[in-house]
Amino acid sequence: MRPVTTRNPPGSAGSIQVRVATAQDMEQLLELASQLLTQIHAEGTVKDARRVFERTMKSNDLGVVLVAEHKTGLCGYAYAAYEWRAEFGGETMDIVALWVEQQWRSKGVGGSLLSALLDIARQRGIRRISTEVHPNNAAIERTLESNGFDPERRTLWSLQI
Repeated sequence: MRPVTTRNPPGSAGSIQVRVATAQDMEQLLELASQLLTQIHAEGTVKDARRVFERTMKSNDLGVVLVAEHKTGLCGYAYAAYEWRAEFGGETMDIVALWVEQQWRSKGVGGSLLSALLDIARQRGIRRISTEVHPNNAAIERTLESNGFDPERRTLWSLQI
């Protein structure tokens, strides 16, 4: 499955292509991931991101990595993981990361990446898609709401080992 969409997002300087990431995208993809990891003060490193991307790109059953590309190179990416959950009737999609370079924000790139993820979910028969949003990220909240997402009232618990 290699979805490719070409879009002219509103306010963009030209068309972007959203497609499944390839090994040839890795260095630019890691530059984008580095920006995200820095902004969210993540414990993970670019080396960790490389391992995740490489593993995911090798197996369609683990998830999908998409890139948004403009004539000058990559301008955004999305990474989603698949999980089987009985409570939701089978396979689910967790949008782990959606990142757009600063100069491409508010131009429809994030919405295009999200739309491509939704298309993939429909193709796979996925009935539930979830994501976590970091505090004060109103832009992604608006994008999610405009695509039919509703906030869930659950408490996230974790244990770092």
